[in-house]
Amino acid sequence: MSKAGKKKAKKGGKKGKKKDGDDFELSIEEKFKKTSQEVGYLKEQLAERQEYARRSKATEEAMRERLIVTKAIVEEEKVNKKDISFDLTRQYKTLQLQSETKILALEETIKKLTSELQTTKQTLTEVTRQRDKLKEEKEVEVAALNNQLSFLKKSYETIIQDAMDSLAVQMEDSRGQWDIESQTLDSEIQNVLVKFGTPDIHTKPLK
Repeated sequence: MSKAGKKKAKKGGKKGKKKDGDDFELSIEEKFKKTSQEVGYLKEQLAERQEYARRSKATEEAMRERLIVTKAIVEEEKVNKKDISFDLTRQYKTLQLQSETKILALEETIKKLTSELQTTKQTLTEVTRQRDKLKEEKEVEVAALNNQLSFLKKSYETIIQDAMDSLAVQMEDSRGQWDIESQTLDSEIQNVLVKFGTPDIHTKPLK
């Protein structure tokens, strides 16, 4: 294969490698964008769950205060105290059990979302690290290729200059050899002409 063919093949190989690097960098950017969206969604979900838990606790406190007020009224009126107190206590315990169950479920959900958020943050950190690493590697590779290209350019210039100088020397040597051979041939022709009595070809013909 000629030097031009090799150079063209190398150039094609570099383009293929750059395309693979661009595809990988594009995949990293997509992961980074997707992970950022997931982090925002999880934060919103966590805030909603926390607000719901706060409201549930506030409702429980309000019901507790209502129960206290109701018990006070029952104490004052002294009407069916035992039955009303029992019913209110039962309702309170039922409400308390329901509230505690909801709160436990919400706490588990918050714990799960917090864990997912932490995992997503770690993933985001890793994706960012890979993206920065890829960028740094590409910069190093480009610098190395530029240095190599500069070196090859200087090498080719030196080779071409040496070849031109060598060709000039060879042409000069060949011209000297041609002059010698021409003089020798001319001398041989003169001898033949003299031998056959023919005038010298370098003399003017007789009039």
